[in-house]
Amino acid sequence: MQENIKRDIISVLQKTIVAIKKQNLAKLRDQSNKTVHNSSIYQDKYSISISVVVFTILKILEKSKYDEGSNITKKQKIITSELIKAKKALKKENFHEFSKSLKKIIFLLKKLDKDTGRFIQEAVESSKVKKAYGIYRHGVSAGKAAELLGISRWELQPYLGHTRESEYKLSISKTIEERIKITKEIFNIK
Repeated sequence: MQENIKRDIISVLQKTIVAIKKQNLAKLRDQSNKTVHNSSIYQDKYSISISVVVFTILKILEKSKYDEGSNITKKQKIITSELIKAKKALKKENFHEFSKSLKKIIFLLKKLDKDTGRFIQEAVESSKVKKAYGIYRHGVSAGKAAELLGISRWELQPYLGHTRESEYKLSISKTIEERIKITKEIFNIK
């Protein structure tokens, strides 16, 4: 596992644990969005697994919030305990134990909520669509981007229609004035 991926996953796990303990679903949603973004960039099995886990936890806890018969505190304790184990294993670079912890978390999530299978599928599809959109933004046609990720153009199209380029920060390295100054220096213009 690459060091930057490992750091990102540890950070996400820590922030997810805190968000669960504080019952802060907004922060948990932020972590879920970050993991979907990371899994679409890195496309490694660990990033994708974390994406699925965090998204599923978010969905279960959101659903539990409105479910009168739900024991949300018990669910939070079980999930948090396993996330802590996963984080410790990853810090020690024990990838076998980390994978085992992730599988156990998914197993527990399935026991906690019957809709978990749907949530897992939703997380994977969301990651694919975001990655396809990223490829599209780099100049590849929508059809080719969808084909590369194994989704249909129809799955990608609504995302293209709802996303505006203005939502993404442009990385501008120099102001226009600075660029003019540099150009004048290059061509010896005063």
